[in-house]
Amino acid sequence: MQSNTPIDPDEILMDSISLRGGDTVEAKIERPLSSFSSFAFFVIAAAGFLYLFLRAEVLQVASGEDLFLKSQENRFLTRPLFPPRGTMYDRNREPIVENVPSFGLVFEKAKFIKARARISDVRARLGKILKKDEAYFYENGFPREEDLATAREQIFILRDLSVPQVVALTPALDLLPGIQIVENYKRVYRDPFQNSHIVGYIGKISPEDIKKNPMLEKEESVGKSGIEGFYDQALRGTGGKKIVEANSRGIETQFKLLEKPEEGLPLVLTIDEGLQKIAYDLIESYTEGKKGASAVIIDPQSGAVRALVSYPGFDINSFSSALGAKEFQQVLRDPLTPLFNRAIAGEFPSGSTIKPLIASAALQERIIDPNKKIYDEGFITVSNPYHPEQAAIFKDWRKHGWVNMYDAIAVSANVYFYTIGGGYKDQGGLGIERIKKYAELFGLGARLGIDIPGERPGMIPDPDTKKASGADDGIWRIGDTYNVSIGQGGVKVTPLQMTALTAAIANGGKLYKPYLVQSVLDREGKVEKEMTPVLIREKMVGKEALREVVHAMRQTVTSGTARRLADLPVSVGAKTGTAQAGAGLPHAWVTAFAPAENPEIAITVMVEHAGEGSTVAVPITREILNWYFTHKK
Repeated sequence: MQSNTPIDPDEILMDSISLRGGDTVEAKIERPLSSFSSFAFFVIAAAGFLYLFLRAEVLQVASGEDLFLKSQENRFLTRPLFPPRGTMYDRNREPIVENVPSFGLVFEKAKFIKARARISDVRARLGKILKKDEAYFYENGFPREEDLATAREQIFILRDLSVPQVVALTPALDLLPGIQIVENYKRVYRDPFQNSHIVGYIGKISPEDIKKNPMLEKEESVGKSGIEGFYDQALRGTGGKKIVEANSRGIETQFKLLEKPEEGLPLVLTIDEGLQKIAYDLIESYTEGKKGASAVIIDPQSGAVRALVSYPGFDINSFSSALGAKEFQQVLRDPLTPLFNRAIAGEFPSGSTIKPLIASAALQERIIDPNKKIYDEGFITVSNPYHPEQAAIFKDWRKHGWVNMYDAIAVSANVYFYTIGGGYKDQGGLGIERIKKYAELFGLGARLGIDIPGERPGMIPDPDTKKASGADDGIWRIGDTYNVSIGQGGVKVTPLQMTALTAAIANGGKLYKPYLVQSVLDREGKVEKEMTPVLIREKMVGKEALREVVHAMRQTVTSGTARRLADLPVSVGAKTGTAQAGAGLPHAWVTAFAPAENPEIAITVMVEHAGEGSTVAVPITREILNWYFTHKK
């Protein structure tokens, strides 16, 4: 039988030499191991097994507790609980500020450092998820690599995460070391523009805030302005802690409360929300949104502020939700400066609204009888002894003829007040020292102490202030006294001061400290602390003198520059003012009280660079007063 298996030629032609040497080669390959080699192999193998056994024992016994703790640390996390801030209500218990549940994004430095991650990597991942650029995170407090050592232990990056942001971030938390999603509360402000300068806003805690109050180190936010800033400690509450169990992706599965958070205390304000709104809306309507303006309304019997408007306002909801740098710059560039609280910090020439004060002082000092008439020919002239041809002329806004004190206040006769302020011909005057004395007694030139930050003192000039300023040659002259007597010549007052002054005249001589918070409530809504009126001073002038001035201010309404207030449901006393303020139109003022016999409110309205008080400020005031006395509760 033939085989089909192929045969290699080498198998056929193998020579004899190959055949003879084959056994020798095979013998070399199959040489048995020596006894020494076998022993060495056994020792090495045994040592390896022993090492693995001992290492396993070390991991399970010596390091087991540490590894267990590390695993538990990753599984159980301690997280802060931020309480809601105290709510705010107006005097009728209508809500002004509330809280809604929200989520925030927190950077925890210790956990980040422990993870040995890179700031740039975490920031880049966050940016990709949230669709934000690098600058956004720096603006919101995310630390740079070089600032990590000095960064706060806990930094709120975002305060109000949207639902899509939470959904996108949650599964990525294991790739974001040091980043946590925490529960917090979003501040919601009712009517945010009109209440912006009263309520204020909250914001991120800055290094400056911590320097002032180290207890803020681990807080989420702090009151930055208004009542939010002034009453921050009461509103903030006390934070808590919880321990949470998280799965491998860092997602919370269950929790246990360690420290219960306590919400901030609610506040009841003195503000009438309806009155505040109508005042703001009327100013906006009359000025067509093109002028800065303010309105302050006070209860003359206590100093309680019923409305405080600074126009324009700004959106405190946006500010409290971490306004971006670009949006913030837009607010700063607004020529009407909406962040500026004109009502308490705007220092303006008072114009003729100061005349009731000058009249009160003149009566108290017996400078003039209120019935004595002075002839007003439209100006007075003061000779110059060194240059007779250069006489100084002090003008009135028109010729009034013979006027007594009642007429002079009603028609705003400047010549009359030049005369009783500085003296003219045979009529003596108060002089600047006594003018300043009474101005300060009525609250001008000093802060009144309202319970929000930012109040300015204003100024009543005198020889010392002129000398210090270096104006002209620094010498005080009779003309300077004349100018102060009509609210010009460096006189600076705030709308708040003018309202408090008018209230003091109307109530018989009591200057009260203005205040915005009526009471602090406990967490059950019961009154914990009731604010009581604070009397700054009284009896600055006699009641008889004040009655004469009130009578003159009534005449301003019945037959003078504020006649548009004559047809209101109640009697009103008022004084208008038109204050020169550099180039452009003058500031338009009016200050008033009602009812004249037993006043419930004192009001000042001031519109910047708008013209005459009688034609601009009075119509606004009329509508505010009409609303109040037809809607008051």
